[in-house]
Amino acid sequence: MDPAGGHDQNRASGGVPELAVYYTLVGLYFFAFGMQFVLFPSLVAFYLGATPEGLGIAQSALSAPMFCLLLFGGLLAERAKAGRTLAQLHLIFAFASIALSAIVAQGALNYPILIGYAILVGGCAAFMMPVRDAALNGVIAREAERGRHTPIATAAATTTAVQIGAQIAGILVARFAGASPAPFIALQAVILIAGAALSLALRAPKPTGHERSLTGALNDVREGLSYAFRNPIMSSMLISAAYVGIFVVGSFQVLFPLIVRDAYGGDAQTQQARLGLLFACFWGASFVSAVLLSRLKPLKRPGQAMLISHIISALSLASFGFDKPFYVFALVVALWGFAAGIAISTSRTITQGAADPRYLGRVLAVYSMGFMGGAPIGSIAVGFAAAEFGSRAAALIPGAGLALAAIALAIMTPLWRFKIA
Repeated sequence: MDPAGGHDQNRASGGVPELAVYYTLVGLYFFAFGMQFVLFPSLVAFYLGATPEGLGIAQSALSAPMFCLLLFGGLLAERAKAGRTLAQLHLIFAFASIALSAIVAQGALNYPILIGYAILVGGCAAFMMPVRDAALNGVIAREAERGRHTPIATAAATTTAVQIGAQIAGILVARFAGASPAPFIALQAVILIAGAALSLALRAPKPTGHERSLTGALNDVREGLSYAFRNPIMSSMLISAAYVGIFVVGSFQVLFPLIVRDAYGGDAQTQQARLGLLFACFWGASFVSAVLLSRLKPLKRPGQAMLISHIISALSLASFGFDKPFYVFALVVALWGFAAGIAISTSRTITQGAADPRYLGRVLAVYSMGFMGGAPIGSIAVGFAAAEFGSRAAALIPGAGLALAAIALAIMTPLWRFKIA
């Protein structure tokens, strides 16, 4: 009990540590997200038979709303109570999935409906991401008051491991959708509803100290952007987020289904199973590297680890341009995933560990904006490149771009020398 006679705010209901509740919440969301990783591109590429350009546009419809709305999501993270806000956002995502499931079950699915679904879900995620990410620092602080001290690097790596592990589980489940995806989309909605209920167990108080007027919000946006671009580490991370969005996310979203369809063939069910296997290889390897980082002593120079992982990712991506058996392709994807797990964990550590707490929500939003701003550009560019040169040859372009960008960032910014205190 606290001095005022209320319940202890540092534990979730039932005496469960709040950090465990946070990890579970992350797991539920990314289980649903992992299912969408397979279901959405499968609906576009395999069931509707969209062109490479059509697939690129559809994938960009998921990420473009995030770019447009993430700054407002950062403002929301600094003004709204995390638990209630996350519950509402989970429910919006769930209701969209229920509607899509019903449409698919009735055989009424078409391309405009999928684009509308993507825009709604992408907009919802734009508000959910910064609210959830910014809540972690407060959870760690409240747990520390109870004598349970968790370094931010360890919590970030553990969160990444939970995120990736849950995505793998969702991907593996979605692989069984086959020719009947509607029940699996409905299952996605059930998981999101469970996440909405669990969100209410977060004990973060409503943030204070920010103006509620439109003028105050716009001033906060300007201050957040100014801080992010002035700070040498934050500005370096914004650059890395942008080029990863262009060269990695676009390739990841578009090349996998196109290469599976064009290079390896098979019916829709076989193609979906292969796509799910590739995603499982990628995220499985990412999970392993994230778990290793969470168990090891925090890296003193996470910037070096992140940039080296980008080089490994670039080499793996460029290798897509050459013919190979499917199992070799899967092994290359696993190597890329291992490097990606390191990149995700270290970028989270750098961004949340180096940012001024006053600007945390906005910094996380601006970082995600760079990432998601690059994603639709990359998705569309890779889609058109695949239509012009073929899906395999198109992989050489982002592979070279990623390598050159990472080398330039290592040479021209302080990120290579950055240390975590």
